[in-house]
Amino acid sequence: MNRLVSLLSAACVIVAAFALPGRVCADGGLRVLMKDADTAAADLQWSEPKAIPAGTRMIMVYGSPAEAGPYIFRVWFPAGYKLPPHRHTDKRQVTVLEGSYWSGAGETFVQERLKRFGPRDHYITEADVPHFAWAETDVLIQEAGIGPIATPIQYVRSEDDPRR
Repeated sequence: MNRLVSLLSAACVIVAAFALPGRVCADGGLRVLMKDADTAAADLQWSEPKAIPAGTRMIMVYGSPAEAGPYIFRVWFPAGYKLPPHRHTDKRQVTVLEGSYWSGAGETFVQERLKRFGPRDHYITEADVPHFAWAETDVLIQEAGIGPIATPIQYVRSEDDPRR
């Protein structure tokens, strides 16, 4: 009987996590994360990331790419923002939460290679595949991966890296 209750509880958590968009498991429960002000913990803050060109905001929602296990973060891009060709050493799941986000694969930013993704669209970027992006409108995306990874983003051209 206890085993059945445990299995049913686990099934409910899995269904809830996948059926309700914008939900993240944290602190032993589910938290709704839908807007800029919503965070998994009160001490989390939006900040300007140092690893991508200026003009964006980012928040770590769950975990850390530097640690073993899953992590989730969100990035806000202003309309017209171009993210130069880059790669990640881990596979990433990307979900567009708001706006029109365009992404393409390749070592050179080529507008004709971009594919449009809108709210609730989801795609996977395989590890070590160079890709680039453009925000047609203000955009909010969510990315998820599995750590640990030493370098979260590597640019195809070193002059595109704002950390240098």
